[in-house]
Amino acid sequence: MQTRVRTGDLVRMKTHDTGFVGIVLDVHPSELHKSVQIGIKWFGGSGKIDYEPEGWLEVVSEGG
Repeated sequence: MQTRVRTGDLVRMKTHDTGFVGIVLDVHPSELHKSVQIGIKWFGGSGKIDYEPEGWLEVVSEGG
């Protein structure tokens, strides 16, 4: 399974208008969820890493 989102990318939710942008810190294939789970630290969020399905995310800026 190939992922589009990579560590260091800035992302936002394309399925929900949260107003948050976050940085991708981890990309983890998941057999349980049958999708790639992306570990994100949301700017202005709780400060914890949240895991979201890759399909819910939109890349705002690619990491370098």
